[in-house]
Amino acid sequence: MADVVSSTLSKKDKLAAARKKLKRFKEKNKTPGQDTKSSSTRSSVSPSFNPSIVGEKTSSVTDQNPHLPDLHINESYPERISDKSKKQLLSEMLKMRPTASTESLHQLSQHINDLLHESNAIINGEAPVENSSVAQLEERNRELAALLEKHIQANEQLNVQVQQLRDQSQQLQNELHEEKQSFVDKQRDVGSLKDQLQVHIQTIGILVAEKTELQSKIDQLKKQSDQRLDEIEEMGGRLRVSRQRITELERNMSSINSSSQQYEKNSKGYAKDIDKLKLELYKSNQTVEELQQQLSELNGKLSSKVSDCLAHEQNVEDLRKKLEMAELYTQQLSSQSDKESLKLIDSLQQEREEYIKKVEHYQEAFQTVTNERNQQSEQYQHYIDQLQQQTQSLTNQVTSLTDEREKLYSEQHEAESKMHSLRRQLEKAESQSQCVSISSSDLQSEINKLRADYEELAKRHETQIRDNAQLSRFLDEKENKIMDLESTVGDLKEESSNKAQLLENIQSDKTALSRALTQNKDLKQQLAELQNGFVKMSNDSMELMTKLQSEEHRGHELADRLAQQEDELKDMRELLASRDLKLDEIQKCADNLQRENYQQEQIQDRLRHYEAQAQLVETLQRELSASQDMMNALTTQNSELRNMLVKSRDNKDIYDESKDEKSDTIIGSLQATICQLEAERNQLIENLNDQRNLSDNLSVKVADVEEQLKMTTNPDENIVSRVEFDKLKKTMEAIQEKYTRAMRDKADLSDKADQLEHLVLQLQGETDTIGM
Repeated sequence: MADVVSSTLSKKDKLAAARKKLKRFKEKNKTPGQDTKSSSTRSSVSPSFNPSIVGEKTSSVTDQNPHLPDLHINESYPERISDKSKKQLLSEMLKMRPTASTESLHQLSQHINDLLHESNAIINGEAPVENSSVAQLEERNRELAALLEKHIQANEQLNVQVQQLRDQSQQLQNELHEEKQSFVDKQRDVGSLKDQLQVHIQTIGILVAEKTELQSKIDQLKKQSDQRLDEIEEMGGRLRVSRQRITELERNMSSINSSSQQYEKNSKGYAKDIDKLKLELYKSNQTVEELQQQLSELNGKLSSKVSDCLAHEQNVEDLRKKLEMAELYTQQLSSQSDKESLKLIDSLQQEREEYIKKVEHYQEAFQTVTNERNQQSEQYQHYIDQLQQQTQSLTNQVTSLTDEREKLYSEQHEAESKMHSLRRQLEKAESQSQCVSISSSDLQSEINKLRADYEELAKRHETQIRDNAQLSRFLDEKENKIMDLESTVGDLKEESSNKAQLLENIQSDKTALSRALTQNKDLKQQLAELQNGFVKMSNDSMELMTKLQSEEHRGHELADRLAQQEDELKDMRELLASRDLKLDEIQKCADNLQRENYQQEQIQDRLRHYEAQAQLVETLQRELSASQDMMNALTTQNSELRNMLVKSRDNKDIYDESKDEKSDTIIGSLQATICQLEAERNQLIENLNDQRNLSDNLSVKVADVEEQLKMTTNPDENIVSRVEFDKLKKTMEAIQEKYTRAMRDKADLSDKADQLEHLVLQLQGETDTIGM
């Protein structure tokens, strides 16, 4: 009984352990790592029988190929195996392949059932039946071993199939790559063919345009032939009218000759009047320039007076400062002795009265200067108004004379234009007679050109038909290849979802090729239209040939008429040639008169310009001498300032230490300013020397120009050549540039002189304060 009780207790313990393991197993089914823990439960349940080996083998098989069904679905099958066989294999493999978790559950359920049967048998007093459970376990192990062998064989088959599928997918990828390259090459070929088609279309358009141009030319020729017939009929009437006009022109020529002689006499009188007026203008300009010089001198005097007034004002301010210093000094001395202070006060009052008198005198002088300036400005304005009135009257006279002269020239030009128009009419009549004779030969040459163009168009049409046939064949081949590619791509799309991008690219290529096909169809339609156009062109050319033959017949008739009229035209030409000679002689005389007048005007303008330049050079020399005097005055002032500084250095010991420091700083600043003034003085001297050299060069050049003018104004040589005129123009431009530079330098020097004067005045004031 003890054995039975111990066996029942051990079985209860086993049941409790089995229940715990079931709970653990259920919990572990929710988490990964399911196969390993189920194998551990199987090993703990039955020590005699080890089903964990089977579970581990099955789990290892599944672990080695965890994605075998996915590979089987996603990898592309070879073309040999059909889709139905693939699906059958998959279904059999899935049926034959139980998972490790289901197997472990099955074993646990059997083990629990066995334990329950044993516990019931023990409770009921029956003997445990161990042999049946062992036999069942052995049968189960055999079944599992058979399943393992089947799974291993299936896995080996699947591995072989997977390897085959991988090789086939690699081959398909290589084929796709090659086909892509070939497709790109074919696209390039299609682009070149499209360019060729566009070129052919352009040539066809050009040919059509040429055809339209030829048709328009033929219509124009018809119109011209009709117009020429009308013109030939009109020419007879015009010849009669032209004879009458020639007689009238002879009369007009005689009257024009007499009037031209009168105009020449009048022009000579006008030229004399113009010369007189020009002399008066020249004199008035000289007076104006003299007044301007006087004004400039007066302005210089005014500026000097203004500078003197400013200097006096500064002196007044300095005197005020001295008075303030004296008052301070008197306040300081008030604390000292009374006698000395009284004496100093008397002396200071006397100095103050003297300074006040000087200030009043300076103010009176300034007022007189301002009054004189106002009077002079009023006088100058009045004189300028008078000169302007005189110049206005002279210019009015000149304009009236020039207007009369221009009227005479215009009348002469009108007579000449009438003669030229008559000549042109006769030349047109001759050219029209020649053109009618030439039109027949031109028409035949145009017919030959049209035939040659028609042959060229036929050749181009044949070549385009051949090219289009080749293109159609090429496109048919491309379409067949595209259909093959579409079939292969459809299979690949069903087998693999990762290759969707390739399909999209191929579809875009397909659309491009469909567009090319539509374009090819359009080109075929255009070629059919062109063929119809060529047929129409041939019909039109035949009609043109018949029309040209009729026009040739008309041309022969016109040539006979023109031969009759040419005899009459020869007589007219001889008469016109004699009249042309007379007109040429008259024109030469008029041209000579114009040249002489123009040369005289140029010479007079040059003389005026050179005289003005000579006056400018004289003014420059005067200004240079004035600036040199200013520089000498500045040098004397600088020497005086140096003497004052030396005296101020001697008087240093009288002042206190604080005053010594201030005077040292002031003296240092004064020395620096004096050095600057000396450097600027040297620069001014150099600039003055440069300006003197420039003035000398200008005077030399002016003398040369005057000599050249004298040479050109000789009575024997009235004509000035173009080369001499260009040389004179260049020299005048160079003189003007140098004059402007000299004026700029002069303005800069005057500015610097003003600055130096201001600095000198400041230095004088500082030296006076130091002397105090």
